[in-house]
Amino acid sequence: MNNMAVCNYIVGVLGAVIGGLIMQAASAFPLAFTENGPGPGFWPFSLGAVLCSVAVFLLLYTFWNRTELASEQVALTSVGNKRVYMMMGLVVLFCVLINLLGFYPASALLIIAIMRLMDYRNIKVIALTTVLTLVFIYLVFGMLLHTTMPQSIFLE
Repeated sequence: MNNMAVCNYIVGVLGAVIGGLIMQAASAFPLAFTENGPGPGFWPFSLGAVLCSVAVFLLLYTFWNRTELASEQVALTSVGNKRVYMMMGLVVLFCVLINLLGFYPASALLIIAIMRLMDYRNIKVIALTTVLTLVFIYLVFGMLLHTTMPQSIFLE
């Protein structure tokens, strides 16, 4: 079960399904170019299409090299893989916290958690990175692009 071919097939199918769902959701928004640039669905649709393309490429690559890949074992419980699972959990937690706390507090917690997960321990650098990242996001998206970030459900 834990050979590279099986894992590649699973990842390829999941990637294609997720990419397709992203494209389907993005197609609800205008995709066409206007004088102001592409419609709001253009970039999400493009990213979904890229994800589907890469997933199909992975499936084809795995099919063509299935003999060699079937002999490679995958250690799903290795230290590196556990760190990836924890990162996935942080992203899911971030999605939940955006609704509960709002974008900026959830982002601050995510940045700190990721830096700690990557074994970075210098508190001053973590704090500075968090503040500078949030200021950059605020300046670019809030001030320049006039984008409203999600607010806490408790503030609505």
